[in-house]
Amino acid sequence: MTTTVYFEKNGGIDIELRGARKVLSLRKHIKIDPENLESVQLVSDMKKPKFYKKVAGTNAWYYGGWFRENGENEFWDVRNNERVLVITTKNFKYKKLYIEVGPDFRLNPSKL
Repeated sequence: MTTTVYFEKNGGIDIELRGARKVLSLRKHIKIDPENLESVQLVSDMKKPKFYKKVAGTNAWYYGGWFRENGENEFWDVRNNERVLVITTKNFKYKKLYIEVGPDFRLNPSKL
């Protein structure tokens, strides 16, 4: 099961983590109010972070949970780095959020 990103009518974002991703990241939902959004972009073939980790007991790679980078908190939910939604915030607990999205995900700029 993958993470689902919902763009709310008010301009906010609701990120719903499911299955093992919910367990590994220790989160079920992350809600970002519109006033806390700075930018949203879809990145292809994103560079893997230096602490990309192998999931214990499998051949899968996963980078999930919150981390501190350059003095700022970041949230990651990425296994496949081919399509990653990068959300930059202001006045929110995470400065950046990196969320893997599937091939059918479309970023609708009119909602941002």
